[in-house]
Amino acid sequence: MAFAEINGIDLYYDDIGSGVVVVMLHGLGASHEDWEAQRTSFSRRFRVIVPDLRGFGASSRIGEYSVAQFASDVWSLLDRLEVKRFHLIGHSMGGAVALQMAADRPERIRRLVLADTLPSFETNTFGKRMLFAYRYAMMGVFGPQRLAKAVARKLFPGEDREQIRMRELAVRRGNVNDRAVYLETIRNLLGWKVTDRLQTLTMPSLVIAAEHDYFPVADAEAFAAALPNSELKIFAGAHHAVPVEIPQAFNTAVLAFLQTRPSVDNKKPKSSLKTAAKSRA
Repeated sequence: MAFAEINGIDLYYDDIGSGVVVVMLHGLGASHEDWEAQRTSFSRRFRVIVPDLRGFGASSRIGEYSVAQFASDVWSLLDRLEVKRFHLIGHSMGGAVALQMAADRPERIRRLVLADTLPSFETNTFGKRMLFAYRYAMMGVFGPQRLAKAVARKLFPGEDREQIRMRELAVRRGNVNDRAVYLETIRNLLGWKVTDRLQTLTMPSLVIAAEHDYFPVADAEAFAAALPNSELKIFAGAHHAVPVEIPQAFNTAVLAFLQTRPSVDNKKPKSSLKTAAKSRA
């Protein structure tokens, strides 16, 4: 547990384990705590770096809250820690930050894991407009506590003991969000995209999707198909918070992907055909 003074803020991060570096980026309204099940498991094999993005968790609530700024902060942290090349995992908004980082400096990324995310947050469908409008209105009118309860119910809708525990945990974590930070982040997310740069991301990539995510599985399939060197893993029955909802299954899939040894990393496949493996768990 540490803070790095970068880009005018104090950025909180965990840095545990040793070996090849794996960086994990959380989603909107979350923090490093959402990677709890991954930090323990992955740090047995890798050096795991998990920051709180600017404005969230224990990091400073100062400045601009945008994908570009989040990416810049993480790059500055990694440069401070003298990390050259690394695996990168992003969930939801953290997936957008991961995509931005990969598009900006692809030579630094060994392997890319993108969970419950898309390469565009443009509100070009009714479903996307409603999702952003609902989050914005709930936070703006009722504040973090009411929003946290509503989001937790969608993420963990079951009534078994584990789903209830995760729902209560999500509410406790969501309650600490800052209303102004959250609202500015949503405004800055609207219109973000890297869809026109996906063909430059030739590093091995794993797209993880959930059957009951906020967006249709077909969107994840199209996303994976647009990446030059990707695999697609779809978790049946899961919702938007796959790393938290089914951590063991998520960890198994991602660790297997990260530890695969292809003949050449970060190069386009010799075949012109896309390598997309779709599976359901």
